[in-house]
Amino acid sequence: MSKILVGARPSGRSTFMQRFPFMLVAVCCLLQMSACVLRPAWQKLAIEGDLESRRIDGGRFRHLVLWNGEQGSHLRIYVEGDGGPWIYERRVAVDPTPANPVLLRLMHDATHPAVYLGRPCYFGSATDQACDQRWWTFDRYSRVVVDSMCTAANQLSRQLGAETVQLIGYSGGGAIVIGMSACTDHLVALSTIAGNLDPQAWADYHGYSPLDDLSPLMPAAIRHGEVSEVHWQCHDDLNVPPSITDDYFAARERAVRHIVKSCSHATGWQRHWSQIIDLAEVD
Repeated sequence: MSKILVGARPSGRSTFMQRFPFMLVAVCCLLQMSACVLRPAWQKLAIEGDLESRRIDGGRFRHLVLWNGEQGSHLRIYVEGDGGPWIYERRVAVDPTPANPVLLRLMHDATHPAVYLGRPCYFGSATDQACDQRWWTFDRYSRVVVDSMCTAANQLSRQLGAETVQLIGYSGGGAIVIGMSACTDHLVALSTIAGNLDPQAWADYHGYSPLDDLSPLMPAAIRHGEVSEVHWQCHDDLNVPPSITDDYFAARERAVRHIVKSCSHATGWQRHWSQIIDLAEVD
């Protein structure tokens, strides 16, 4: 006959209590991992770069602002590309925020006064009351969008005490900063990286439907003369090939153009970044 030893088998309660600390640690680890996975790239980069994050009212829209905490007389304002306006050819994205914020990565280690200014309805604002899919699709370079960007940029330059301002735009953000050239206070320079300088030619090249209001990009609407322009393009860019912007440069004799290699539309710009920033210096 086998013996039953009292106390040889712990009770269900004691087993649970013994395992509870380990279960708690496991749950916390899972929650931490989930937070890392779910946090968008721009938030991760903002945390890693210790950037101050807030929202600013542009009149029509709210805009994300990421500031590196540096102050000085010359302020650089960075404007990101289009991100992902479309999921498929005919399906509009619910949130156009870029999964790979190229320009924010380039700004990451900036030691100069730098602000990353979000476009309308991007970076968690797509559900704002003022937002509609048109603002990140067919009207993404429109007068309404550009005016809101200028209002926000001018507030920032006043708040940070900037005497001069430079706009830097990547991809579709290049089109935005060109439009902003007419309404940004204290503007002395603008630079683009893989900039979509001629959205109509770009749409034609890819066989896309034409964009709507492009009035801010019309020659008569753009500030000329006193603003320095430097544009960086990639020889092997398949999204915005340099050749489709030839008409832009033909019409703007003072615009400086640099075509570089060892890059693509979204990659390779880090190796050229020091040169881009050095040439962007304003005396």
